[in-house]
Amino acid sequence: MKALTISRLFVRRWKDRLREKRDILRFTFDGIVMLYIGVPALLLGGRAYYGLWQDELPNWLAGLPYSYITAALILFMYGTGGISFYIERADVLFLRQRPKWIRGVMLRGLVVSIAGQALLLLAFCVLLSPVLVRVFGMSLIDMGLLYVLLLVGKCVHMLLAQLLGILTRGWRQVLLRALGYSMLAAGLGVSMTLEILGNGGSVWPAITLLGVLAVCLAWFRFQLRGRFAEEVREEEREKTRLVSLLLSSVVERPKAPRTGVQKPWLFLRMRRLTRSRLPEARIAEALTKAFFRGTERKQYIQFTLIGVGAILLIPSPVHLIVYVALLLLMLFWLGGHRRAFFHSEWMKLVPLTDTAEYRSAATAMMLLLLPAAILFTAAFAVKLVPPLWGLLGSVPAGVLIAWWLGHVYGSVGMAFERTR
Repeated sequence: MKALTISRLFVRRWKDRLREKRDILRFTFDGIVMLYIGVPALLLGGRAYYGLWQDELPNWLAGLPYSYITAALILFMYGTGGISFYIERADVLFLRQRPKWIRGVMLRGLVVSIAGQALLLLAFCVLLSPVLVRVFGMSLIDMGLLYVLLLVGKCVHMLLAQLLGILTRGWRQVLLRALGYSMLAAGLGVSMTLEILGNGGSVWPAITLLGVLAVCLAWFRFQLRGRFAEEVREEEREKTRLVSLLLSSVVERPKAPRTGVQKPWLFLRMRRLTRSRLPEARIAEALTKAFFRGTERKQYIQFTLIGVGAILLIPSPVHLIVYVALLLLMLFWLGGHRRAFFHSEWMKLVPLTDTAEYRSAATAMMLLLLPAAILFTAAFAVKLVPPLWGLLGSVPAGVLIAWWLGHVYGSVGMAFERTR
């Protein structure tokens, strides 16, 4: 068994922290759903980024004030997290008796935190590089200086937030943070504005001053004594930042109970969606209404809008491949929800025949796919024909495509599921 050292202790805690974040991401995001949303988003973002380098810039972007870029950089810097020193509550019993160990762990945590923030800031600067180069005429050296200025400013921000969180509480903490952040933002804003406008020599004093300030704040932070409880509290707050950020978007706030019967706002009057009176048609209608009344509706809308944007921005004839891929991805995703509907607890209470699921599949998939098929077809058509004719023809074409894909799924897809 290898002897425990400072480096091994830190690596163990670092791996545990990464494992916790991985589990949180797995719990929050469904891999299949992220594939549906991520593929169109990557296509859309990649085409837009390529266009910023190669295509002619729009007038609003060509005349973009430099203050917007400065504000975007500062806001991103403030919103990318803080320092994690990887200290734990149990350290008060063990590592506090070894100051060298706990300082070693904290120093490594500081280096890892700065490295992580450096990568995030670098990625954001790379995303903004087409605007910085083509709109403001910055060179590679100028962008490098801007990045270094932003990085040392981020170091000051993280250390200042850590110290104020440990030493102050309540309204004093809010007041001092607002004052410190405002002064830092003002200094960074002036320095970055001078750098963007081409006065690169004037940014070196700001980099030097912020670097010295960051070193002084780091030295003061490592000299703190007698505030271990506050240090652990700040560490826990930083540790749970990702949890609070992710779960806030997926865990709904508790709502006050309402008296009386709650009626859904979608399909309020319970009108039939098809003319057929057959049982399989009624099952397909119930499935469609349950889907669009549930939380899956938001994912459906997001995927559809991102897909429409991807089709519009990607040049011909590549957008045909994207159009077909989006329809197939949507069909596969909706097929999963159709299966989950029939395996739900309350559907087990309904006396269904053995062939009900098979016979309702075509109609259900057609109804579920219909809105997305019409919008995808409209986005595809306006790039081939005049927009007015494309929009008018997209409705019957989208209905026909949804009907055809629904029946293909009802025959081929269901036959494949039965053989599994």
